[in-house]
Amino acid sequence: MVLNASHYVVAVGLSYVEVLAALHGESFNEGWSASSFDTALRMPGTYGYLILREDDDAPLGFALFRAAKFSDGGGEAEVLTITTRPTERGQGVARALMVQGLDLAADMGLEMMFLEVATDNAPAISLYQALGFRETGRRKGYYTGPDGASVDALVMALHAPGRSHSD
Repeated sequence: MVLNASHYVVAVGLSYVEVLAALHGESFNEGWSASSFDTALRMPGTYGYLILREDDDAPLGFALFRAAKFSDGGGEAEVLTITTRPTERGQGVARALMVQGLDLAADMGLEMMFLEVATDNAPAISLYQALGFRETGRRKGYYTGPDGASVDALVMALHAPGRSHSD
């Protein structure tokens, strides 16, 4: 999937752990380390995407997902983490990453995708709702805000992730 003519998407592998850690640290108070990404990428079912700027290969955002197939068919996935470089927000990077993840989930025959999002992250909540996710619960004090205060997380789910979200 091409975001626009000046961007492209690559599948994330272990060679990207330093890049992922740097981007994550730009966006989150408690950014994950390269070691954390190494561990996550080695978990069975983990997949992800990185969007790069074509002219200089600068990383603009990434998403990591984890899929679990059930022995009797079907399965589910979760968004482990997603971020867009602060200077690139509002440009469709996160949407493109989510569509990539949803499309692969559909290709795998997964029936559900879950995620958590901070209740004070209105742009992300709006994106997820536009993609069809609905609130299914809350986790009290799940995140720590920039001021050190705890922030609740919305638990959101999407039934039957698929290509209808890639419009």
